[in-house]
Amino acid sequence: MRIDVKLYGDLKRYAPGDQTNFTLTLQSGTTLWDIHKMLSIPNGQHLSLINGRRANHDVKFENGDTLVLLPPISGG
Repeated sequence: MRIDVKLYGDLKRYAPGDQTNFTLTLQSGTTLWDIHKMLSIPNGQHLSLINGRRANHDVKFENGDTLVLLPPISGG
C-alpha cells in the first residue's frame, strides 16, 4: 500500500532525501506510530492529520491516505 506524506516547519528535517512531500510504501496494518519510528520523528508535540483529520498514534493507514505532520504553533 502507498501513502503520501507532507512535512512542514521543523519536521522537514526528518524528510528522506530533503523532499518534504513524498510517498511511502507500507505493509498492511502500519500505524501512525510506525511511521514516526520509520522517519525517526521523536515523540513530541506536533499535529498529525490523515486525510485532513486529526489522528491518534494507533490509527492504521489505508492505501492512498495522505499524512500531514505539522509542528506546534506558538503565538504571542
